[in-house]
Amino acid sequence: MLTKKMLEDAARCKVMECIRCTMKHDNGQDGCLAEVAQTALAYRAMMERLEYVTAGSLITCPVCGLSPALGHMKNCELAALLKEV
Repeated sequence: MLTKKMLEDAARCKVMECIRCTMKHDNGQDGCLAEVAQTALAYRAMMERLEYVTAGSLITCPVCGLSPALGHMKNCELAALLKEV
């Protein structure tokens, strides 16, 4: 799992020299891409588990506040993040 600093360096890839990057890999950028993708998938899995949470006696989306029966608001950032297509 990558740290926030490593992800920030990866986001600046091709802007900064690999020598100064915290993502040091023997196989260069190919290793970076795979590690960033693995971290992104881990974060996504975590967000899927948090899509609806229990707040008191209600189960709601922590971002838009709607229940699973209603789905998400059209502008819900969590729904957009978890969108499959």
